[in-house]
Amino acid sequence: MPGTWARGITRNILLLAAASLLTDVSSEIILPLLPLFLFALGADFLILGVIESVGESAVSFLKMLSGFVSDRLGRRKPFVAFGYGFSTLMKSFLPLAGSWLHVLAARVGDRTGKGVRDPPRDALIAESTSPETVGKAFGFHRAMDTTGAIAGPLIVLLLLPVLTAARGEVPAFRDLFLLAVIPAALAFLVVLLVREVRSPPKPGLRLRIGLRGLPVRLRLFILVAGLYSFANFSITFAIVLAAQIAVAVGYSVAAAQALAVFDYLLMNVVYALLAAQAGSLSDRIGRKPVVLAGYAAFIAGSLGFAVARDPILLLPSFLAFGIAFAFVEGTQRALVADLAPPALRGTSLGTYHAAVGVGKLPSSLVAGILATVVAPWAAFLSGAAIASVAATLLVGAFAEPKR
Repeated sequence: MPGTWARGITRNILLLAAASLLTDVSSEIILPLLPLFLFALGADFLILGVIESVGESAVSFLKMLSGFVSDRLGRRKPFVAFGYGFSTLMKSFLPLAGSWLHVLAARVGDRTGKGVRDPPRDALIAESTSPETVGKAFGFHRAMDTTGAIAGPLIVLLLLPVLTAARGEVPAFRDLFLLAVIPAALAFLVVLLVREVRSPPKPGLRLRIGLRGLPVRLRLFILVAGLYSFANFSITFAIVLAAQIAVAVGYSVAAAQALAVFDYLLMNVVYALLAAQAGSLSDRIGRKPVVLAGYAAFIAGSLGFAVARDPILLLPSFLAFGIAFAFVEGTQRALVADLAPPALRGTSLGTYHAAVGVGKLPSSLVAGILATVVAPWAAFLSGAAIASVAATLLVGAFAEPKR
């Protein structure tokens, strides 16, 4: 029945889901084009690594801080609105970028906005529906988010060849960056319509990040997750490599770029199709086997990027990365919650995000150095090796607790 389906999907949930859809359309127009744009400006893998390392680290660390501050003040909407608005403002500078330093500033600003908005937004979702429909609300929000993640690359795939033929390579990138600002701005306007759900301020709340006081098995897993995040450098490296290999075997630049974006689009489709199923599977068979399967998929995909010299053979590696993202991201957080004492769940998740942030900080930078000094295959081979160590530690470190 329509009423049953809509139960729990409140006005705030609808607005926040719409904002997330629009934002992901914007972000996913930019992401596959950004590395190609940087290389067109004369950048290399090292510069790409610097930009992605700094940007992703900003997200991880700010997620911890913004959630804590919003809890302490009892306010959500100001952080959500600021995050969406600041990301939109920084994205608007990308069409004007004339050097990689401009791109760095815009990218870090965009990711800063994401880090500020995400935890308060998730808290606002949870507080905008009844306790028995929280899971449904998050599932609806995730479905809208995923729709945007597919629509963005699809728009690029349709428009990039046309704009490149009509305007040239770099002007086509700038046109699409400008287009991406429109859904981002609409998302900000939608968020302004969200109603604040006030909670009591907690002036005595303290930010607690650290391994001290956590169970031994949880400490070990947090270290494993941090090591895996170090192995898992930015997907933008794979996009550039796919385009470069296609050009090397005779594709035109425009066709090579379109093929790389198509591979990225299919990766997002796989991720979207499997993310919810991976969570349900981990409920049935346990978190640890699902995480290990994700690690194995990442290792296989990385090895594929290290050895493939035909652009068509790179598609299975992109699909393997989609499987890895679907199996690992949500399931690792769920495993932290399983291993954490109930009274220390917030501290445990904060420490987990800190460990992931620490791993992300040098991840793409090291990959960029290897790709520049040695060759791109060296970056992917090192990622596979480090992820293999993380998987080995996960197998031997502890038995999964009963839930």
